[in-house]
Amino acid sequence: MFKLQRLEITGFKSFADYTEIVFTGSGITAVVGPNGCGKSNVSDAIAWVLGEQRAKSLRGGEMKDVVFAGTKNRKPGGMAEVVLHLVRDDSSFDIDENELEDIDEALSEIDEHAVDVEAIEAVEEVGSDQMAVGHHENGFQTDFVESESEVETVLAAQVGSIQTIPTKVKTKRHWRPRSFALDFAPGEAVSVTRRLYLSGESEYQLNGKMCRLRDITDLFAGTGLSGAHYAIIEQGRIGQILSAKPADRRGLIEEAAGISKFRSRQRAAESRLDSAKTNLGRISDIVSEIDKQVNSLRRQAAKTRRFKILQEEFRTLLRQVYAAEGKFLSDLAGKLELELRCAAARETEMSAEVTAKEEDARAATQRAREAEENLAELRKIHAGNVLERDRAEREHLYKSDQIVTLNNRAETLRGEIAQSESRLNVLTAEIDRLLADGEAHAAEHVKAEAELRHSEEKYARAAESLAAIESTIESLRASLMQHTGAAERFDEIGRQIERNLERLSSRLAGLEKENLRGRETLIANQKQSAVLVETLKAEESKLAGLNLEKKELLAQTADARNRLRAA
Repeated sequence: MFKLQRLEITGFKSFADYTEIVFTGSGITAVVGPNGCGKSNVSDAIAWVLGEQRAKSLRGGEMKDVVFAGTKNRKPGGMAEVVLHLVRDDSSFDIDENELEDIDEALSEIDEHAVDVEAIEAVEEVGSDQMAVGHHENGFQTDFVESESEVETVLAAQVGSIQTIPTKVKTKRHWRPRSFALDFAPGEAVSVTRRLYLSGESEYQLNGKMCRLRDITDLFAGTGLSGAHYAIIEQGRIGQILSAKPADRRGLIEEAAGISKFRSRQRAAESRLDSAKTNLGRISDIVSEIDKQVNSLRRQAAKTRRFKILQEEFRTLLRQVYAAEGKFLSDLAGKLELELRCAAARETEMSAEVTAKEEDARAATQRAREAEENLAELRKIHAGNVLERDRAEREHLYKSDQIVTLNNRAETLRGEIAQSESRLNVLTAEIDRLLADGEAHAAEHVKAEAELRHSEEKYARAAESLAAIESTIESLRASLMQHTGAAERFDEIGRQIERNLERLSSRLAGLEKENLRGRETLIANQKQSAVLVETLKAEESKLAGLNLEKKELLAQTADARNRLRAA
């Protein structure tokens, strides 16, 4: 049995801050307060740290609801932790603990002798397959590779004989109950811790060391603090117990009577007995199957023995063949060595001849190269002559065509000359008439020619001015095009700068808002830090007092144990 001493709650439901509830004396402790102050959360914290897994029993929808959800002025918590401090009651002693030790020892012995039948079947199947397929050249079977899992050495019958050989097989690991309740001496303190994070991770600790939920349930088995928790009765619990199913009421009564721990051992023993019965049935099937395969395996063993005898004979004959081949090869090596010396001398002679022929070949190659260069020059000259000949032929053809064309043109000109002579007579008369008119117009022509020269000079000056103006216009047009392109680029850059200014203005406004929020958060954190510093100082002073009280209690405990040993 255990006695409750202290309960520490942090971040569990409405207990946002660290809260400690001390249970003094051996009487009754009552928690009194108005509705909604968190009285029920104390019992929920005790049930939760004892291993309650149903969120409905803790008045929640899911297990994360036990973490502090936060308020308007406080942020939600990230972890819920409950620490339950107990002490082993030295005023009572369970007489059934020795019986539980015997049961646990018996179950442990069963687990130690348990063998995985599936592993044995696998080993036998592999062995039979290797025997059926064949052997290596040296006559030995291949060894099995041992896996990293746990194995056990057992005696198994060798194939084809009645001798037994050690064989490694896998053993099935069973759960062994850890009797933590028996590990604590009377009067020794026990602390049970449970943590739950918002990420869903959960931790259990026993005296500050990580453990499993199963260890917690084994610790409180038979004490009324496991299973249905009959020791914790909330509103409406009695009505639920009375209206529950007979099986549920039976479990509650067994827990109250302290026989649930025997039930758990009974279920473990029954499961092991069922497994043993199943293994016995499977072993019987394996034995019957092996009996059917004995004759086949004996024939295979006889074939193996004959194979070994023939293999030895083959090795003897092979050694004889190798000896004969060695003698023949030794004689052949002597002959080949003589031939090698003759070939080496012949090779020296042939090397000298080859060197002389190589010199001749180099000289011939040089002469051939010179001949090829001369031939290339001749080919170049021949190609030039061919081109000149083709050019002369084309010129001859062109001149012939020109002669024909000129003859035709001469005939045409003779006809034109005759016509021109007739026209010349007419024109002579006309010239006489025009000479008379020309003399009249000569004076006018001199006067007009002077005016024409003056006009041409003015036109030349105007043309020069126009050319200068056109060149100026062209240069101005080119500069205008450059300035137009630059103005367009400047306009585009201006539009980009305006857009950047708009983005920077919006970002500046956001940063100013974030600055205001950061200042408000900084002020709040500074205030909270000051409060936490004051709380830390108070807790440190409180911890120092508790350490002094712990030292006094330890000294009193040591004195009490010494008196107990003396008594």
